[in-house]
Amino acid sequence: MKLIFQGAEAKIYLEGDKIVKERVSKNYREKELDNFLRKLRTRKEAKLLSDVKRVGLKVPILFETEQFRLEMEFIDGVKLRKSLDKTNYEKFCKKIGEDVSKMHLADIIHGDLTTSNIIVKNNEIYFIDFGLGVETKNLEQKAADLLNLYQNFKSVHYEFDCWKYFLEGYEREETAKILDVFGKMLKRRRYI
Repeated sequence: MKLIFQGAEAKIYLEGDKIVKERVSKNYREKELDNFLRKLRTRKEAKLLSDVKRVGLKVPILFETEQFRLEMEFIDGVKLRKSLDKTNYEKFCKKIGEDVSKMHLADIIHGDLTTSNIIVKNNEIYFIDFGLGVETKNLEQKAADLLNLYQNFKSVHYEFDCWKYFLEGYEREETAKILDVFGKMLKRRRYI
């Protein structure tokens, strides 16, 4: 196994054609609480991957779930952050909008919606890393998911009008209330 990424919550390993995500222990937490939280978050992420796949989004195939560990398909592609350019941004941003609307209408938020958590393989997009995701009907949480992506587009991909094309895919009657809350959030943010 080769360590390919270490975050605050987990270590990501590449093992052949699969990814192994292990939630790391936090020494500052009491052991029973730490074990409970790591198990809960691992199960939650596995369930979200399954639920998102069921609504038609492309995500890694989940092979196995253990206490603090997920084994899933390695998506051998390129992060959208590195591959978004003037020839493809309109198509990809619209597709992201369509997919995120499906996710939100299924009461799922990603929790860390950025172009670093979307992989392009064979000209298709795959969403990865649902470690901060939740199931919720809460409009503010869904709007916060949008705000995170909006800020990512504006700071990382500022040369393209990503948000315009995202909205082409996302906007529909059923998402109007989420977009209304997002608009109010955006007005409250002075630094945007």
